[in-house]
Amino acid sequence: MTIGLCHGCFDIVHIGHIHHFQRASLLVDRLFVSITADKYVNKGADRPIFLDSHRAKFFASIRYCHHVIVNHTPTAEFMLSILRPNVFFKGADYGVSTDPRLQAERELVESHGGRIVFTDSNVMDSTSRIAKIIMHESM
Repeated sequence: MTIGLCHGCFDIVHIGHIHHFQRASLLVDRLFVSITADKYVNKGADRPIFLDSHRAKFFASIRYCHHVIVNHTPTAEFMLSILRPNVFFKGADYGVSTDPRLQAERELVESHGGRIVFTDSNVMDSTSRIAKIIMHESM
């Protein structure tokens, strides 16, 4: 069985997320989604907008997401070490990232024979962009 993992804050669900999960689910038998717990979301004031329990319930209702877990650690490393996914999926925007957390995640995934796959950028958006619009409109 091929196991995949997508990890992130996923604060405001948008079409880019759905596209990401749909593309990921095509490459695995079981897709796990780990959601960053509220206390580790570092996206600015008034974030996350939705509680981790609400985000988890929402993603559990999406047919591409087979298992949804709230991750109570600051990075995906714990989930990667426990699940040992065959494929760790990141959005296309991470393809050029120099974030040291991504490098640590890559090393962990590859250390147990897995690989990182960046989903395509055919459908992209940004939760931060949407949040700024919403926050600005509500003032």
